[in-house]
Amino acid sequence: MLGLGKKSRALLGVDFSTTSVKVLELSRSGSGYALESFAVEPLPDGAVVDKELRDAGALGAALSRAVKRSGTHLKQCAMAVPSSTIIARNLRLSSKLSEAELEGQIKVEADQFIPYNLEDVSLDFQVLGDNDTNPGMLDVLVVASRREHIDSRVAIAEAAGLGLEVVDVEAYAVERTTTLMLEQIDDRMRRPVVAVVDVGATATTVYVLSQGQGVIYTRELDFGGRVLTEEIMRRYDLDWAEAGRQKVQGGLPADYPATVLEPFKQNMVDQVQRLLQYFYATRPQANIDMLFLGGGCASVRGVDRMLQDAAGTPVVIADPFKGMSIGKRINQERFLNDVPATLPAVGLALRGFVG
Repeated sequence: MLGLGKKSRALLGVDFSTTSVKVLELSRSGSGYALESFAVEPLPDGAVVDKELRDAGALGAALSRAVKRSGTHLKQCAMAVPSSTIIARNLRLSSKLSEAELEGQIKVEADQFIPYNLEDVSLDFQVLGDNDTNPGMLDVLVVASRREHIDSRVAIAEAAGLGLEVVDVEAYAVERTTTLMLEQIDDRMRRPVVAVVDVGATATTVYVLSQGQGVIYTRELDFGGRVLTEEIMRRYDLDWAEAGRQKVQGGLPADYPATVLEPFKQNMVDQVQRLLQYFYATRPQANIDMLFLGGGCASVRGVDRMLQDAAGTPVVIADPFKGMSIGKRINQERFLNDVPATLPAVGLALRGFVG
């Protein structure tokens, strides 16, 4: 079910965050892609907590509404499990093994490092290729997830009338999107190590990627746009819904930018800096050559420049859709605000075309 490396027809990328579900459909367009369908549907509070899908009924209903609003005709989808819920290990195995022997050996090896009964996990693997230093050996990536994480997503998809064809890993989905964004950069070969920082509603996650090795580091901390909404509620005596609405649509008092928004932006920069320092502490000789800023909070005006000044690293607002045609049924003005928050969904939709 994890579907590592498998390619098939177009898939609907489905991404659940704390506050919403996003559905996204891509198609091939020449050597690139086109965005065919997109929709965002809000989720009830408590349906997703710490990336755990807690209310399957509410999530299935929200997904069904999002699919209907998007206008997509796809019936097969891809979802992701959080990186924190999976166990991944690179194995080195003989290239002389048959496919059946390889699978059997992987199960033997997996039983040594997975702290659960194999009957309770969903296990998949991908042969990465010949080992560089040991001829006759293969490098094999093995990924395992508790079946409960898979089963909950299957149930949610079925409730929305969809088939769940692939369960991916969030970090791998973001890596796939990052590769797409790097292809848009002329001097990408001068950016061997890039970071993606996703600042969502309740959590901020950093992914550091090597163009030669994929994801080499990921870490998360509790900070997101909810902090800003709560401060608006407190300062202006608004309820949650009204504070969120005015945060997005405007209408807050004249002192809002200076007294609330600017301190939040500085706080956001400080939190991202913390995450980057954690990476540098583990790899003192490393250097991040570019930073993609994603998540809903990336749309806060000016925060990218503040982060670039603080980090001393070029910062680009994440946009996987440069050069893509956008389907006519998509509200482009609304969609522009959602672009930085689509990184996992894009990576999931890409699973239909790349491994």
